[in-house]
Amino acid sequence: MKNFAKEFANDLVNLFFPLQCLGCNSPLIPNEKNICVHCQLQLPFTYFHLDENNPMAQKLNALLKIEATTSLCYFEKNSVFEQLIYQLKYGGQEQLGTYFGSLMGELLLALKEFKNIEAVIPVPLHPKRKRKRGYNQVTLFGKTIAQHLDVPFIEGFLLRTENTKQLAKTTDDRNAVLKNAFELGTKNSNPKHWLLVDDIITTGATLDACGSLLLKNPENQLSIATIGYRI
Repeated sequence: MKNFAKEFANDLVNLFFPLQCLGCNSPLIPNEKNICVHCQLQLPFTYFHLDENNPMAQKLNALLKIEATTSLCYFEKNSVFEQLIYQLKYGGQEQLGTYFGSLMGELLLALKEFKNIEAVIPVPLHPKRKRKRGYNQVTLFGKTIAQHLDVPFIEGFLLRTENTKQLAKTTDDRNAVLKNAFELGTKNSNPKHWLLVDDIITTGATLDACGSLLLKNPENQLSIATIGYRI
């Protein structure tokens, strides 16, 4: 009886104040959560895992020794995907990380290149930015992937010590600052094959800075997965 009353109350609220799609702001229908079916069908998936000339792998292999890498979607201006990333990072819609993490987790489970992942680790936010936002936008993305792969999700081992947005005036400045913007924490961690996750890859400089630290141990291996790939 209590569950029925709760469901009735929720239905009543949704009748007068319908939930909206985070991609296009249209009202969501029953069984839709956060994103309508129309927007889901518009997501520009990269299918890098099917591409022998994976451009993300080419970009990162020029910087680091990478075992495997992929990204879910192309990041295009004025697209539904751009709107969803904006909502994830700046709109307080942290739960979108779970949605993208589920898509990525299911994908990685089917790929032999990612079978030996031992832990998932996120690119960290600077503490000031994390306090302002309230969360790291890739935490739920990484946690959900870790659940699919049945491996630990590890935060606090990789730390961000510099707020690059405050220190950098140009792209070249940012790339130079990024090289020294991260450090390894004192937290013990034994995994040998890391999956480093982030929201969007552009130049690869952030992933290079973080990945280089994880590869300081010559026994370690590194793979990378991101939500989006900026063309």
